[in-house]
Amino acid sequence: MEKLVQIKGVSVNFYTYEGVVRALNNLSLDIYKGETLGLVGETGCGKTMTAFAILRLIMPPGVIETGTILFTPNGSAPVDLLSLSEKDIRAIRGSKISMVFQEPGNALNPVYTIGDQISEVILLHRNNEMIVRAIKDIDCHLNQPADERNKLFDYFIRMQKYILAAMLNSPGALLPRIVQKVPLVKRLLWRINNEAKKTAVAMLKEVDIPDAERIVNYYPHQLSGGMKQRAVIAMALACSPKFLIADEPTTALDVTIQAQILELLQRLKDEFNSSVLYITHDLGVAAAICDRVGVMYGGSIVELAEVNELFVNPLHPYTRALLAAVPKPGEEPMPIPGFIPDPTNPPAGCPFHPRCSLAQDICRLEKPELHEIYPGHFIGCHIDAGENIDTPSQN
Repeated sequence: MEKLVQIKGVSVNFYTYEGVVRALNNLSLDIYKGETLGLVGETGCGKTMTAFAILRLIMPPGVIETGTILFTPNGSAPVDLLSLSEKDIRAIRGSKISMVFQEPGNALNPVYTIGDQISEVILLHRNNEMIVRAIKDIDCHLNQPADERNKLFDYFIRMQKYILAAMLNSPGALLPRIVQKVPLVKRLLWRINNEAKKTAVAMLKEVDIPDAERIVNYYPHQLSGGMKQRAVIAMALACSPKFLIADEPTTALDVTIQAQILELLQRLKDEFNSSVLYITHDLGVAAAICDRVGVMYGGSIVELAEVNELFVNPLHPYTRALLAAVPKPGEEPMPIPGFIPDPTNPPAGCPFHPRCSLAQDICRLEKPELHEIYPGHFIGCHIDAGENIDTPSQN
């Protein structure tokens, strides 16, 4: 399979007054084209931080210290996302790589309508397409020769890019406001926005929102949690991205809506031919929709395998502990003893050894490297795969 994203040796630190928070520690991970890769683990293990590192959304005092993240869209050479300028990475965010955030209520701006917020993504990344549609819709230009229309397209595309760039760099600039008042320009801008709104309605229909023509004019507070999440998914898919990151998109939803959202993501993934990085706490969800699953702990991958292999034959003590903690009918769930390590003062050696009943002396001294035990099954543990690895007890 072709690799879409290659994360190699990425480390992320946050420099705080309490100390250096080591959020990601030499993380390496490959994501293949057309697959759904799940990331599971306890809160604070680095799952969301991995997504933010891919999109270069690490905010100060966070710093991506080391590593490369190679992105290879169809028909293009690999691009290191960490070496791109801010302008270039903004061109990729929302178009080739999109993210569905954990809390749709926080991801949506309460003072703008749903249609405005989806249209903003469309106007940013599909602006040329909207301009061409708008000009074609102006009757007075339909009878012009093709070369004249093409010149007109080029002129308005350059003008629109100038207006957008000027408004982004200087929101209160006078010249863009004057240009927008020219009658022909004003008419064209209205048509461009109208085309973007039509596309937003089409995207809302794509995510199964009923009466999309009415909902597009609603504000976020007028929608239920499930509808907000569908709107966020519509926004993420508005530009047909090749890579979609879904950060626990069903956490705040009831069970029936969760099932609908998961089914929707699966259908849209196949329809848009995208790869998905699905972040979740729910091992059942990971088992249902993922092709491979990576288990994170202490900012690193500790086990990675094909989904059936991971659940049938878990090898790492932490993976087995997670599975033992899942409630099952007629069985008492076994909580994992202790707590995740303090990221400002992580333990030496394996980060899981203070909570692992199978820890050996080497576990306290040396951090294990992720290595392949069986074809496609990787584990970061000093314990030999042939040994009988029992679930860590609470002793």
